[in-house]
Amino acid sequence: MSKILFLLRLEWLKNRNYRPFWVLMALYGVMLPAFMQSGKNFTIPTELGAVETFFMFPNIGNNLAYLGSWLVFFMMGFLAVQAISTEVSNRTLRQNIISGLSRTDFFLSKFYFLTVINVALTVYFVLWALIFGLLNTETIYASKVYENSDIIPRFFLMTMGYTSFGLFLGVIFRRSILGLFVYFTYIMFIEKIIRYLLIRRILGQGAARFTPANALNDLILFPFFKMVKFATKSSNQPFFLETNEAALTVFIFTCLFFFGAFYLLKKRDL
Repeated sequence: MSKILFLLRLEWLKNRNYRPFWVLMALYGVMLPAFMQSGKNFTIPTELGAVETFFMFPNIGNNLAYLGSWLVFFMMGFLAVQAISTEVSNRTLRQNIISGLSRTDFFLSKFYFLTVINVALTVYFVLWALIFGLLNTETIYASKVYENSDIIPRFFLMTMGYTSFGLFLGVIFRRSILGLFVYFTYIMFIEKIIRYLLIRRILGQGAARFTPANALNDLILFPFFKMVKFATKSSNQPFFLETNEAALTVFIFTCLFFFGAFYLLKKRDL
């Protein structure tokens, strides 16, 4: 335990004066509830229900998690890539090793620190889900509050998924601009091209769903459930992964990305 605390303290000393870290934390803190609150001003089709229901238990958890997933996508991708690239550009990675820190400890310091951040993001999301739910649900039952409680571990798993991919790319490219470019373009564009032009043609639509970015998207679905069901029924095969399928896929890729980052860090020249 003392070793973990030592590595966390070491990473905290590196980040406590790092302005982008605090800017991103502040943006997440403000924008998560602000985005959700702004949803009350939107008009939705009547067949989807009243907009007020999106802020009530048990719907609020999934809806807020979906908004939070976009913030996490940008925030943790940036922080994870920067966790390695800043060490390279500032030449502190080599210095840490020379000073006696093993490569394993260096990796673990990043892993522990980013995990603590993800725990904090998850706790913050849960607090706001409870606040919105309590303020907007007229009759509150414990069964309603806990109905979709599985969204909490899924939200945390989502944060770790984006973190692991960003850290993996940070170790590969070691330059923030290139690492961030690949991170954002892969998730937003490249994987879709690979899925539709390569995997789907060779292995079929079913296999094309089991890719990292797609699994992360399906882990916390777009809140308009009726639209999701319609899209699923209109396809010969299920268009979305089942929750358990998405969770298992994200977990496997998260482990692979973390292991890949650790392996490369151990083997590559500093």
